[in-house]
Amino acid sequence: MKSALLLQGPLGPFFQHFSRFLSEQGVSVHKIHFNGGDSCWPCRGENIHYTGSLPEWRNFLHSYISKNEIDTVFCYSDCREYHAIARIYCQSHNIRFFVFEEGYLRPHYITLEQHGVNAHSPWYGKLAQALPKQSPERVHHEFDIKANFKRRIYFAIRYYCSMYCYRWRFRHYAHHRHRPYWQEGIAWLKGWYTKYTHTAHDRGLLQTLADNYSKHIFLVPLQVADDFQIREHSSFNNVAESIQHIIESFAEHASSEDVLLLKHHPMDRGYTNYRKLIHSLAIQHGITGRVFYGYELPLPEIYRHCKGVVTVNSTVGMSALLHHVPTITLGKALYDVPGLTSQCTLDEFWQAPQPVSDDLFKRLRAFLLKHTQLNGSFYCRPHSTCRQIWQRIQQQAQPPIRQRPKIIQEPGPNIVTKTKQEVA
Repeated sequence: MKSALLLQGPLGPFFQHFSRFLSEQGVSVHKIHFNGGDSCWPCRGENIHYTGSLPEWRNFLHSYISKNEIDTVFCYSDCREYHAIARIYCQSHNIRFFVFEEGYLRPHYITLEQHGVNAHSPWYGKLAQALPKQSPERVHHEFDIKANFKRRIYFAIRYYCSMYCYRWRFRHYAHHRHRPYWQEGIAWLKGWYTKYTHTAHDRGLLQTLADNYSKHIFLVPLQVADDFQIREHSSFNNVAESIQHIIESFAEHASSEDVLLLKHHPMDRGYTNYRKLIHSLAIQHGITGRVFYGYELPLPEIYRHCKGVVTVNSTVGMSALLHHVPTITLGKALYDVPGLTSQCTLDEFWQAPQPVSDDLFKRLRAFLLKHTQLNGSFYCRPHSTCRQIWQRIQQQAQPPIRQRPKIIQEPGPNIVTKTKQEVA
């Protein structure tokens, strides 16, 4: 790897740390800022502002990659509009394209795959053939990653405030979340408030469900409202559509002894509230006493009382499989493999959820740890995370990285910005 291009990264300074690490390995680093928030944490190497429009992005990317001899591109999430174009371009020009995402196996891992993640993963649709060849030996992680919600709140507010303040410079920017900038910052504050005001209520809800409906609970872990996994990799246009479909099917086909528990996504607390929708659907279908909705519900405690889990393609599905809870996916999911997830229809699932093969799940976990997961975080332990990333791409990158570049000593620890320009 001689020259790397960083597009949008996780909220916060992770790409700043990563750029320093790459530079220390002798890699020429380039970073493109698409909005004011991206420039909050400038990277080592060349930082530039892209102020053109989305339709102009591919031509600019082609010119920039050619001019700077970029051989590797890194980004966070492969479905954002700019990243989706970059992914297709890199595939057609034999340029390494690496995608970061939150871990398939949480909370102690992050995801890194070449070509794409989730339904764009090179392993999507191939695991049924690959898993029988994988040893089920358990691999223990080295680092425990602790909760970091407050830190993420700070990063998000700083990011969106900067995006708003510099919107005049990036007037053509198309954000992947289609709402005003100021609402993003407020949503993170609301999320913090919601977390602490619902804890006591939801603790009581969980106790009530455990006392009265243990082993008769179907859990529905809701996904983020703007989740690309819903928009790009399922037949639903949004989370609300999936809720309506699930409740209608449950009302018609589930046993009268069973109940439905919908759990709000922790990163979506400040953005959406589905209580009115769920309540109206329960009334419409005559199941008001059998549908529940909560925020702060610890999954490991819920799993002990679950009859099944219904998800579109959330990574919570893998957590459910880990706890041997029968699971069905309604969208494209990497872990949707016969023997792990139920392969029946949703209408059939309520009556006959299929058991999880413990041996096959162990093989899945070992396979993912070997090929897609890194024991690290975007919000803490940056050096150890970057070191693991470097080791993984040296082992698995295609085209291969044949020789480790010579380390270049740069004066001082400060960030070096070679040039800074705006591209119309």
